[in-house]
Amino acid sequence: MFIVKKITAFTLLCSFAFFSFNLIEGKEEKGWFRFYIPWNYCEGSKVDMSFLLDCPAGRHGFLTVKDGHFYFEDGTRAKFWGVNLHSNRACFPSRRQAVDAAKRLAQLGCNIVRMHFLDNEAPAGIIDSSYNDSQHLSAGQMDRLDYFIYELKKNGIYVCFDVLGISARKFKPGDNVVEPEKLRQGAEGISFFNGRIKELSKKFALDFLSHVNPYTGNSYLNEPCVAFVEMTNENTMFLKHAYSRFPASYKQDIEKLWREWGIAKGKKELASDWQQEREFLYNLQDGYQREMYDYLRSIGVKAPIGASNLPYDNLCLLADSRMDFTDTHAYWDLSDKLDKIHNRPLIRQSHLNPMTLVNIMSMAKVKGRPLIVTEWGSNWPNDWRAEDILTTASYAALNDWDALFLYAYNGGWAMSWDDLENRLYYGTVVFNDPAKMGLFPLGALIFTGNSVMPSSNVRRVSYKLDELFNMKDPYSDRARLAGIAYVSRLEKVFNLDEEDRTAQSETENQAMVSSINRESGIASDTGQIFRDSEKGIFILKTSKVFSFSGFIGNVPEQEFNGIRFYSNSDFATFTIVSLDAKDISGSSHLLLTVVGKAENTGQKIAPHATKKIDDIKSDVYILNKGKGPILAEGIEGDIFIKRNAISEGIEIFCLDEKGLRKSSVKPSEGQDGFLFKISTAGDETIYYEIIRR
Repeated sequence: MFIVKKITAFTLLCSFAFFSFNLIEGKEEKGWFRFYIPWNYCEGSKVDMSFLLDCPAGRHGFLTVKDGHFYFEDGTRAKFWGVNLHSNRACFPSRRQAVDAAKRLAQLGCNIVRMHFLDNEAPAGIIDSSYNDSQHLSAGQMDRLDYFIYELKKNGIYVCFDVLGISARKFKPGDNVVEPEKLRQGAEGISFFNGRIKELSKKFALDFLSHVNPYTGNSYLNEPCVAFVEMTNENTMFLKHAYSRFPASYKQDIEKLWREWGIAKGKKELASDWQQEREFLYNLQDGYQREMYDYLRSIGVKAPIGASNLPYDNLCLLADSRMDFTDTHAYWDLSDKLDKIHNRPLIRQSHLNPMTLVNIMSMAKVKGRPLIVTEWGSNWPNDWRAEDILTTASYAALNDWDALFLYAYNGGWAMSWDDLENRLYYGTVVFNDPAKMGLFPLGALIFTGNSVMPSSNVRRVSYKLDELFNMKDPYSDRARLAGIAYVSRLEKVFNLDEEDRTAQSETENQAMVSSINRESGIASDTGQIFRDSEKGIFILKTSKVFSFSGFIGNVPEQEFNGIRFYSNSDFATFTIVSLDAKDISGSSHLLLTVVGKAENTGQKIAPHATKKIDDIKSDVYILNKGKGPILAEGIEGDIFIKRNAISEGIEIFCLDEKGLRKSSVKPSEGQDGFLFKISTAGDETIYYEIIRR
């Protein structure tokens, strides 16, 4: 996670002095209703996607890589729809909480958890804080972690984590590191070239991975529920701002390495400074990652191994692609400190905008390597975030990506599982958000339930090594390739061998890019997905999932598979899914989910000061993040369900927050089927269970 600089109250007041505004206030009035998503297990819930999971995790053997995707040892294809848990402090529940949380995550359709920042000091992580070094693991913290992983495994949920101990770690005098007090957490950037940091990283990996979980009986080296591991979080030599934070002695060390490299390469002239020498940076990062990969294999790591997750420069991506998979992070409207947001609807962004979630993710896909996204999100208090679970899951499935981790279910900000309230806490804590976790189970069905067909068309763009070294703008291909992943699959090919004929020529690359539809409305080549950024609508039509969502109030009704939606609500998501593995038209058990905006009581946001929908430079200030309870905006609409050959009638039940039946809705019956009116505020629900009799 990046950390966003906090804006002071004084700065906010100065900013507001230049324009007049009326506050957009949170609402607890007619048209809004109380609704939240529980974090603990809901026995008997009708909103239960645990049938998508295969218990226990690891039953098919260790994960492997074949043909650019993940497969288990027995040949079963593996796809992961998961969440992050931040080690401060959500990775260490009590035993009762571990049982509850694991069963609940399975219910939500989550089949993998990323344990993030484990190398914090206890009680926020697993490093024992009582020592004068950072080289001892806390027995108490490890016991809590072990038991939680045991419960996750029982429920079919895999885990992954960073294993070199240089993500959140704070070095101490006893570590024999130069100027430990001046190092940023994890020794960002310095870890690539400092020998002592490398030694400590290897020791952490060995100590942690060889630790035996007494509840599973396996060490983490021999635990098949560990799907894959990564070296560290958001660490790259191509992140320019990291260099300015090096203490003086470390700057001298890397400058020495740079000059020695130049001599070895026979370079008579070097760049004006080492930060401009892209070939040097690449060789340093690539060499480090290969060294650590070989070390991890030498100590017995069986799972696939990745490097890190900031491959925005193609040279960084090239180095990462020499590992077993690539990884990236993608956010829309990230606001850690709740100072300000863009509050722009992602669905209104053109598919040609390179900074959409789908376009950012697609830039990290390399031919022959699985793609995972260990952090992604569009965050509260963005008003329009409900759309993004559905769209991201759909386009990830279209592109046949391999794992997505929503950031973050719980943790960070010293949040544990104790005394959790019915309120939205932070933009990156989503466990109870109706606009995120309310739709998360549907995302699981879309992504891991094989509801969306992968595109059969793969568009590949090639790069030569010299071209990458000489790139003046390493991000130039973002705009050039934007939009492809909304239509078909996109892969990058690093053409390091002049005899390699698998990649297109530059002429073919240009033709591929220019063929993308420039209109606002664009359909996937499978015909299942459609979005129109001008109208702000998204439509998904598959045999088991039908979704009509976005700014639907001025759009004609939509019909598919015997289901018809209509609503004059400005913004809403209507999604109906089959729960009995049959096509919607023949299913006897359907779930309808209707979600719009969701916010805290008393939430206050300043109005937009910008004019264009795609302006992401101007911000909207968050004046008050509000308090509990969470409120959902009421949505109204009409749903028609066509009569099928095997049913004579239907029953419709409103479900409460736990997914339990609480009331019923009586439909009107016609010759062809059944019509019923939706009023989520009146029904106080976002979930409707539909039974065909």
